[in-house]
Amino acid sequence: MGLLAKFGDALAPRGNIDAAAGGRIAGWALGRSPVRVEAWLGTNRLLSCEPSITRADVAAAFPDIPGSNCCGFAFDLPYQEIGDDFLGELRIVARPTKPWLPSTTLATLHLAGPVATFSLASPPDSGISGPFPRRVIDAVSLHWPEDCADLLTAAGQRQFVDRLLWIMVTPDLNAMPIFADYARYLSATFAHCRFVERHFPQTNRTAAPDSTDFHCKPNSIRELFAIIHQLYVLKSWGVEGEFAEFGCFKGYSSAMLSYACRQLGLKMHIFDSFEGLPPSQGAGYEAGQYAGSLAEVRDHVSRFGASEVVEFHKGFFADTFRDWRPPRLMCLWMDVDLEVSARDLMVVADQLSPEATLFSHECTAAIFQNGSIVTSPSPDNPIPPMLVRHDELGRPLTGRYIAGYTGAFWPRQGGIPVMDTDVLMHLVQKLA
Repeated sequence: MGLLAKFGDALAPRGNIDAAAGGRIAGWALGRSPVRVEAWLGTNRLLSCEPSITRADVAAAFPDIPGSNCCGFAFDLPYQEIGDDFLGELRIVARPTKPWLPSTTLATLHLAGPVATFSLASPPDSGISGPFPRRVIDAVSLHWPEDCADLLTAAGQRQFVDRLLWIMVTPDLNAMPIFADYARYLSATFAHCRFVERHFPQTNRTAAPDSTDFHCKPNSIRELFAIIHQLYVLKSWGVEGEFAEFGCFKGYSSAMLSYACRQLGLKMHIFDSFEGLPPSQGAGYEAGQYAGSLAEVRDHVSRFGASEVVEFHKGFFADTFRDWRPPRLMCLWMDVDLEVSARDLMVVADQLSPEATLFSHECTAAIFQNGSIVTSPSPDNPIPPMLVRHDELGRPLTGRYIAGYTGAFWPRQGGIPVMDTDVLMHLVQKLA
């Protein structure tokens, strides 16, 4: 930085916008000489005011600058000039009264007029489907239809998310239930996932250190948060049913997913033998691996999740479903490792809502090819039984890779797609 730039920075005003809501802008501005605060909409200066409100806090921070004790300002935006349906950006500038001194942009604010804000509270049905909550899509499409034009690709979803993030820093819009409820759910569940990741037991005390089931956290937050997000989306679209997890090991994923179910008022079912994997010829696993007792899992879900929304079902799947009919399901998550286990649990496919989403472990990115799922039967592959059963039901599946060894699947016709994982994590990390 050159000497002239340093000198200019020293002479430029300083200040802050403390509040911007309901059409009122408030803050403080202070310079070595008197300043005016201006509001600019593009090249149009809407108004100008001189700071005159007492600010003891600023005076205490800058006691050596004359006028610091009365440098506060507040003004109401002239919507008669802006337009009540305006949606755009407003620049707040602190400008010295001496024209040769540099000015400072205090903030560039997103601005929504009262009519525009009111219109987003109850948007009409857009008829647009995608991997976002239904009313969120309807609201965005009302004023920004270009951001809803391609919700099936990662690029189109990223464009939609960028608009959502713009809305979430726009006063008045970000407090609307359509957006605030969604953002609060994402922030709360993501914070909970990070808590579970940090505090859940690391290792399986009953397993040898070199065994595949020594570590108690087989899934990443990236994998599980795709399920958590999809539960909110499915409920917003009116998909009926409860949520089921098949294969829980020590209850790590159960702790995260049960908390999300409690947030949404959903009942969660956990199906597991609680004695480890069944025998399976040629699968590369040993019978009894990945065992967590029912008492142990209950304790983990109670301490790290929301056990009050969970119903546990103990037994191998073939035995459980011999005499017991599963409830209607909107979504299921299976981490069952074996082809035989997937085949035994596919009886629940009859109880899946036609729009239901399925998530499965034991997936790789390579099996998802241009909307098709390309895989071959093997004792350690639980995906083919799921595909076969849905073909038999006349609901062939498509899907996408999530992360790790997790994939998402939904019916080609009438299914609700799952958001691209990178786009989802970008959204939630910006909101966290």
